[in-house]
Amino acid sequence: MKAMFGGSGKEAIPEVLPVIPTMDVVVFPQMIVPLLVVDDKIIRGIDQTLEESKLVLLLAAKNYHESQGAIGTNDLYAVGTIASIMRMVKVPEGGVKILVQGLHKVVVHEIVTENDFLKARFVKLEAEEIDPQELAPQIRGIKSLAEKMANAGNSFSPDFFLIISKMNDPEKIADFVLSHLNLSVQHAQALLETTNQKEFLEAVYEHLVKEMEVSEIQEKIRNNARESMNQSHKEFYLREQLRAIKKELGDHEEDDITQLHEKLDSLKASIEIKTEIRRQINRLERTAPDSLEATVTRNYLEWIFALPWGIYSTDILDIAVAKKVLDQDHFGLTEIKDRILDFICVRNLKQDGYSPILCFVGPPGTGKTSLGQSIAHCLGRSYARISLGGVKDEAEIRGHRRTYVGAMPGRFIQAIRKAGSSNPVIVIDELDKIGADFRGDPSAAMLEVLDPQQNQTFYDNYLGIPFDLSKVMFVATANNLDAISDPLRDRMEVIELSGYALEEKMSIARQHLIRKAFVDMGLENRGIELSEPVLSDVIANYTRESGVRQLERTIRRLCSKVARELVEHNRQVVFSTHNVDQYLGPRKYHHEQEVKESLVGIANGLAWTAYGGEIITIEAVLMPGKGKLLLTGQLGDVMKESAQAAVSYARAHAQEFGIDQKMFLRFDLHIHAPAGAIPKDGPSAGITLLSAIISAYTKIPINADYAMTGEINLCGEVMPIGGLREKVLAAKRNKIPYVIAPCKNRNDLIGMELVTNDIDIIWVKHANEVIELVMQRNAFINKIQNVKKVVEQVIIPETELAQAVVAE
Repeated sequence: MKAMFGGSGKEAIPEVLPVIPTMDVVVFPQMIVPLLVVDDKIIRGIDQTLEESKLVLLLAAKNYHESQGAIGTNDLYAVGTIASIMRMVKVPEGGVKILVQGLHKVVVHEIVTENDFLKARFVKLEAEEIDPQELAPQIRGIKSLAEKMANAGNSFSPDFFLIISKMNDPEKIADFVLSHLNLSVQHAQALLETTNQKEFLEAVYEHLVKEMEVSEIQEKIRNNARESMNQSHKEFYLREQLRAIKKELGDHEEDDITQLHEKLDSLKASIEIKTEIRRQINRLERTAPDSLEATVTRNYLEWIFALPWGIYSTDILDIAVAKKVLDQDHFGLTEIKDRILDFICVRNLKQDGYSPILCFVGPPGTGKTSLGQSIAHCLGRSYARISLGGVKDEAEIRGHRRTYVGAMPGRFIQAIRKAGSSNPVIVIDELDKIGADFRGDPSAAMLEVLDPQQNQTFYDNYLGIPFDLSKVMFVATANNLDAISDPLRDRMEVIELSGYALEEKMSIARQHLIRKAFVDMGLENRGIELSEPVLSDVIANYTRESGVRQLERTIRRLCSKVARELVEHNRQVVFSTHNVDQYLGPRKYHHEQEVKESLVGIANGLAWTAYGGEIITIEAVLMPGKGKLLLTGQLGDVMKESAQAAVSYARAHAQEFGIDQKMFLRFDLHIHAPAGAIPKDGPSAGITLLSAIISAYTKIPINADYAMTGEINLCGEVMPIGGLREKVLAAKRNKIPYVIAPCKNRNDLIGMELVTNDIDIIWVKHANEVIELVMQRNAFINKIQNVKKVVEQVIIPETELAQAVVAE
């Protein structure tokens, strides 16, 4: 039985119709859609309905994927569309293709299987009745938007607006617009289930607006791409013209990228490094030539190819030639020369041995920096110098990353490029003056550079690839070894350069300084001479220093005076010890100013500084008080503790020195080191402080012919110190004939006969030996003997004994 619904004039629709599931489309009324059907059951249902009403029920599938297989009844939406089959065509590969037109919306109540195909019972979905006047604004909006889209030609053809402008039925207008929109199944199904015409039209309008926005964005992208392509074509055309012009002019310039690839093929680097460089070349090839990125990449590749990959200079391994070169450039410095000759001998036996990392430590002007250049000269290697004084940025060592504007490699990579070989001699100057701040600690970055186990793959942030520094011979220079961190000091072979003695300065001046000054001043071959007494006078009285820089400046000053006399008066100058002060001014240092008179409470000590040895005078004086100890003269904590230890030793052995114990309670002791504006510190002033203290309490003068150095403990033992060579040289410069030093430092002066001649070194083990030497011996012995007589003859309390010693 066929159940009909609808009034008169409407087509009769059966109560049950075959079901055709749609996978990716929702069919609306008035919409004409082609469908492909391959399922045999559905095809049998279509054949049956073609014999009857030619009507089918189209239901969309929920979230269907091909991997799900067959569609179940639960996978279909409940709201669908009755459609009329307009045409059916069999497909040769199997199945049929039908052309359907949507008629009505329906709600499915039940889906059943009948005659081995799906059928459904349904009810027509009636729309809510709304006054057409209320729908007029939505219709006008849809038509206006359709007109804009048609005029823009973005999504719809111009015929789209012509058709929709002649429509007045809201439902037909909406269905026509929906047939041209690309909606998802979920959105289309939601619209299909909407019964309120006003809401339905508003939803259609919103989707149309979104479609227009998408179309505008797509059109904008197409225009930008078209403009970019046009610009690229224009640049290509101009470059081709430029290439043709160069060809006509005879300028056959090879392609830059081709040149880079050829350089890469000839580069002596590892496969990993070549791979990274090739990647950068390919990146440059893909980049616009005028862009900032291309400039950065091109500069990077220029740095890469400028480095001496695998280029090594051949060492001169002739010992005789090396000796001659080192002796010509520098006088003395036996230890350093021996170390270089040892290295050359090792290279004669093993060519690929590691290079030593040396650190020259000594006062300024002793030739540390020039030694590096001499080493490079005698080995036949290229030379580069890096000054790290005041460097605070870690990037100075490791380089800057290429992301920064103006980025460059670190100083070591720059030095390698400048040297032109991978095994130069690099002098790291002023290593002890590296700074540190918020940008990092450069001395920590130096740990990788100066470690033979790590610098084989030294990583520079700018290069981004490892570079081998293991064949480089590093020579570091410093004035103060204590300012260098322990891990960094451990990586280097430290060689100390002491100050020069008078005889050494005379030889240096004769062999190097005078000849160089004559050449620089234009006085060679003019018969100018500096006699030995004049040179000795200049060294002793005008340049009291450890090095020879001031001496060189003074000799140049004398040469300038000679040049002036020749130019102004055309006469020769003959220098002597009587007229040298007329050209150099008054003598700066007079030996008469030193403490040559034996005085009570004044002792000559020896101190070490980064600029050489110095004489330091310690003064001690007693004044009425309550036994306080006053220390002045900018003394450091170590010297203050040495003074306290010396006072404690003097009090503990007061009877041996003939001192009344009450004096320590009735008098204040003031210890002063002159030149109060200069800080003083160090563990080597113990015996000097003790001598001044004992002299102040006993009123016995200290012999001014002695200068002393050494620390004491509470047992009176004299402990070893450092910098003995510089201290002995300081005593010689000040014409002091005797130096008292700890016996444990005896080995420090082995092989330094030139330093120890003309001066007596007295080695001591105990503080009492020092007191007997520096105090006037007869007065000190008589003092002790008188104390002993009092003790032997009269048995009296200790306090009265002390009073008797004081009275005596």
